[in-house]
Amino acid sequence: MKHSRRIAAFASGLALYSTAVMLGGSLAGLRLPLGLTALWGHSESLPQLLAEAAVYALPIFVLALSWSYVTLRPYRRGRWPATAWCLGGLGLAWLAWLLYGVVCAAETTSLVAMPLSTLLLSPQVPPLWGLLNGLAVLVGVLVAGVLARRHVLLQGLTRRR
Repeated sequence: MKHSRRIAAFASGLALYSTAVMLGGSLAGLRLPLGLTALWGHSESLPQLLAEAAVYALPIFVLALSWSYVTLRPYRRGRWPATAWCLGGLGLAWLAWLLYGVVCAAETTSLVAMPLSTLLLSPQVPPLWGLLNGLAVLVGVLVAGVLARRHVLLQGLTRRR
């Protein structure tokens, strides 16, 4: 049972990061309303790029939090083995998407003219596929692991009383 939970957590990390990258690209393709983006400055300014990246990262954080809370919910053991295996799956998926992004970036010459902020923050531009999206997934998994562990500890305290 312990090994199957570790494998499931590892596979969940792989699937979660891949889903987050694809969801981030889909959300970035929708584009935000012009009235909303005008609040953050002119087009292609750093505050606007940061605000757009944060708006795109928020649903990814919610996805990672809910996905990980269900996946990493401990039954009798602590959260660290499952969380560590899930983080290992996230790391491997990040590396695979990074290598795929490097190959995609090598095939195109349009990335040379892009500013560094666009290369780092845009979920549609390889090789990082949106730095805030990756951080949102990582933070979502860690917060879900802490919340699941806290829930189990509180249940244990109420059973003892």
